[in-house]
Amino acid sequence: MKKLFLVFLTSLVLFQCKKTPTIEVGQNVFISATVLNARKTPTLDGEKVGKFNLGDEVKVLERSEKDVEIDGISAFWYRIQSKEITGWVFGGYLSVTKVESRDAIIAAVQGNFVFCTIPDRMDCSNTIEFDGESFVFRMFNQYSGISEKLEGVFDVYSDHLVLDTKSRLVRPSIFIQFPQTEEERTAYNNAYFGYSDSDSHLVSLSTYPVTGKQDLYFYVCNEKLLLLIEKKEKDSACKSEYAYTKSSYSSP
Repeated sequence: MKKLFLVFLTSLVLFQCKKTPTIEVGQNVFISATVLNARKTPTLDGEKVGKFNLGDEVKVLERSEKDVEIDGISAFWYRIQSKEITGWVFGGYLSVTKVESRDAIIAAVQGNFVFCTIPDRMDCSNTIEFDGESFVFRMFNQYSGISEKLEGVFDVYSDHLVLDTKSRLVRPSIFIQFPQTEEERTAYNNAYFGYSDSDSHLVSLSTYPVTGKQDLYFYVCNEKLLLLIEKKEKDSACKSEYAYTKSSYSSP
């Protein structure tokens, strides 16, 4: 089953490296956006008539006369049809290559990933554990142990995940050198340890709030799933010095 998911993700990555393909009327294509609005007319102002989801297979019924540029992508609008919905969509979010469903991608990333040098998997540090549509990120330091923990949910796109952190805990003795407030002084004194791998020594601090979202791009290299914090061409991604890989992978 794991290898099957890797085949799915390989097809996604290959698609992402190509320019917007030519799509013909009558052709079957796939939705490559997480959610894509179907509209009554071929414009962004067109009335919404429904939504298509990542991986949906649809049939092309009609193409607009001119192409337009949206989000830096130049493509035609297409009127497409599924079993339930018919409407116009921007062609920049259609793929002639099979795109797997949101559920399939979520299933592929379940489990624990470790940030290591590749392919020898040395110098490992941070971890990300995916459980359903939730994640737990832990940052480690070889001298002090765990320093930070993030928990939240994630969403799926055709070539990457978006981590949305809901809570953040930190080690005061690492983040704070000179406590300035009563909150910082109390946290610093109560949770000072030279080295610890325990979450119990992490606390919530108002001076270190949850900030923003994080993208993680996925690539399949030598039948192994890699997660990177930046988008790269596939060949460059596979040559990365560091990446998140499944903790169950063994050294070659």
